[in-house]
Amino acid sequence: MGNKVKYGLKNVHAAKVTFDDNGYPTFGVPKKIPGAVNLSLDKSGDPTEFYADDDKYFVVNNNNGYSGDLEIALIPEWFKEEILNEVKDSNGVLLENADSQSVHFALMFEFTGDKNAIRHVAYNNTVTRPKLEGKTREDSTEVKTDILTITAAPCKFRISGQDVRYVKASSGDATSPTAYNNWYSSVYVPDTLPTGITISGGSSVSVGEDLTLTAVTVPATAAVNWSSSDEDVATVAAGVVTGVSAGYARITAELDSDPTKYDTKIVEVTA
Repeated sequence: MGNKVKYGLKNVHAAKVTFDDNGYPTFGVPKKIPGAVNLSLDKSGDPTEFYADDDKYFVVNNNNGYSGDLEIALIPEWFKEEILNEVKDSNGVLLENADSQSVHFALMFEFTGDKNAIRHVAYNNTVTRPKLEGKTREDSTEVKTDILTITAAPCKFRISGQDVRYVKASSGDATSPTAYNNWYSSVYVPDTLPTGITISGGSSVSVGEDLTLTAVTVPATAAVNWSSSDEDVATVAAGVVTGVSAGYARITAELDSDPTKYDTKIVEVTA
């Protein structure tokens, strides 16, 4: 049985990333950012809905990554040099060049769970210059933290001969001990594509009319087999459902390469 809840934040790391001419990443060795206080990243990109035949005909889920803040006790010097591109002179003074730009980096962290910590990596991040803030001491000492405003964007990988864009990865109940234990030794990148399928489209059609369903697959080029639970009510071929008689039919789309991966949709056929 896996985690029921999550809480806490620790083991924040960052790894510099460079991109080749094709846009594929190479990750540096992760380094720890001590003093993690809070991390809040909001999703970027809302679904685009297309309506036709008086129904929600097609939905595109736009995933543009995340954006938000990482609050830490103090920005480490290595992060200022390697990520923020500040330069240390011969006197050990850090200089912020007005013309330099911060570099891309992978962000790694974990949330404590009641069973196991849930480990994450966001692959392609940029950060804005942090705010300078301080306050005079009064009767009690108030610690002032540093805020890093982060944008996590999709990252393009070449896996199994295909281009695929991943925003992040996280450990789960079935994550192998090797991958879990080495999470902070190097940035985790999958060597094979996962598989999956989801049906999108309307849920009703009239007798004698057609309804087009779409199977969104991983990988995107995977072959799909379609079937109907009751061909006296509706038939289906290549995602096109044809109403035969009034009633309900369960339409199934499964991956040809892995029939255990499938999705279903109940379609109502109206007279």
